[in-house]
Formats: sequence, structure tokens, C-alpha cells
Amino acid sequence: MKAISLNNVLHWLEQNEVDYQLVNASSLKGDFYTASLFEPIKSGFYFFTGVKLPATIKESLIIVENQFNCSETENAYLCISKDPQMVYYQILSEYFGSFSNGQISPSAIIHPEAVIGANVQIDHFCVIGKCKIGNNSKIASHTILHDNTIVGEGVTIECHSVIGTTGVAWTWNEDQTEKIVQPQLGGVHIGDHCFLGAQTIIVRGSLSENTKIGKNCLLAPGSRIGHGTQIGNYVHFANSIITGGNASIGDYCFVGSAAVFRPKVKIHSNTIIGAGALVIKDTTEAGKTLMGVPAVETETKASPSGMPKPKLI
Repeated sequence: MKAISLNNVLHWLEQNEVDYQLVNASSLKGDFYTASLFEPIKSGFYFFTGVKLPATIKESLIIVENQFNCSETENAYLCISKDPQMVYYQILSEYFGSFSNGQISPSAIIHPEAVIGANVQIDHFCVIGKCKIGNNSKIASHTILHDNTIVGEGVTIECHSVIGTTGVAWTWNEDQTEKIVQPQLGGVHIGDHCFLGAQTIIVRGSLSENTKIGKNCLLAPGSRIGHGTQIGNYVHFANSIITGGNASIGDYCFVGSAAVFRPKVKIHSNTIIGAGALVIKDTTEAGKTLMGVPAVETETKASPSGMPKPKLI
């Protein structure tokens, strides 16, 4: 848990011109601690967007919407006109976010022709090939970036990831006694401000292709991205997603844990993919939901649960 003072919170709100009303301020004592509603603690710092606050939340500081009923006096409230979750996350990012320290470990092995931007962090035992890393990016320990990889600015790649590894494409020889493997000669492009979780593996493009991850994408640990896959901007992958080669996933898609995409499948923007789905067909239009094995296209609910708010289109 991390401690934060009321003064820190109010300072951020004022610096960012967020109008607020502080209710029950007399109940405030000392610092507060970042806390989850699923594991409530005394003197916690929360956001809440529901109607009735759980009875387990006591003597805490809570960010709520202006219309929230603050009659219960065991807590203090910061009532705002903006989305409490968004503001809460912004405050935590300001005070507790992970940023590059600009240090390159002496144990990292870096190709002499690699282009390393300003304030890049490269941790212990990384191997950096002939590639380019943008400003303010972080490469965590035991990560490998192969040749022909381009990493944008402000990117985080967590530990034990392999970017630009070789995939497998082959054909038989004439009498089918030997598999002839095609060399994979392309690269990987990762857009600005992406987060790639631990043990992410991205296969480089085949021949003239580049495997591409758009800007502001979030890939949870364990993603496996096939050669030539094209992932749009602002895409979210939950844990352990697998894409076949040359899959295409549009902007603002949300993909649930353990979903699998067959090679060359094309997914429109703003699509929701359910956990464990096996995606074998192209979507027909943007904004649909895919669920099941094999996945079936359905209409997206007005308020889908279990995921961040979808992009409005």
C-alpha cells in the first residue's frame, strides 16, 4: 500500500483545474492508503461510482460524483463533476506511476548500431539488437529485442519478453522427407506509450512484413503475437492472448483472457472479444461482441461488464 496525504490529492485537483467539494473534512486524520473496494482497509483512499457505499468502508477518503449521497459521516468525500475512476487513476499515476530512470545496466548487451533515445531505462541482462528505442521507454530485465525492432516513445516492456523472435513457416521438399523453413526477415514496430506485460512474445514479420502494435496499447502478461499481425491503436489484451500470423485487430478493441485468433482473421474496431473465445471468422462491422468456441458475433450490450468502458463510436 502507498500513503498519500489529503494535501497531495487537493494539490493535484487544483493543478488540473478539477472542481471539487470536500465533505465531512472534520473526519480526516493523517495520511490515507491506496486501497481496493475488494480489500477494504481503514484510512483507505478510494473511488466509488455506485449508489450505496459498502459498509466495510470506514474512516476513509473517497472520490465520488457530485450527485452522490454523502449523508453517511464515517468517511470524507471529494465530490467532483468528472469520472471518479478516471481522476483516481490520474492521481495515482502522478504520485506512484512507473517512469524511466534513464539508467542502462552494465549487464545489458547492446548492439553497437542500436539507436537508444533519451532517458531510456534498460535493466539487467537485457539483449538489445540492431533496433531503435524511443525516448523515455523502459525495458525490464531479461528482455530481448531482436534486430529490426522499432520501439516508440514512452513504451514499457516488462521482464522476460522477446520482441522480434523467429516464427515458423515451412513447406515440404520434393519427396516430403524434409521441411524447408522460410527465414523470417521482417521486423516489429511498437507504437508510442504502449505497455507490454511480462513474458510477451512478438514474432517478427515474414519477408517484407512488419508485425505492428499501434499506439497506447496495453498487453497483459503472456501475450503471443504471430508474424505480420496488425494491432490498431488503444487496443487492450487481457492475459495470455494468442494471434495467428497476419491477424488484423482494429482500434479500441478489448480482448478477454486466453482468446485465440486464427491466422489472417480481420477484426473491426471497437470489438469486444470474450474470455476464451476462438476467433475463426472476420467480423462484419465495428462495435460487435464475439464469444464462444468457435466465437459467434453478437450485439454489444449497452453497458458491458468485466472490462473498462468501451470507446464510444
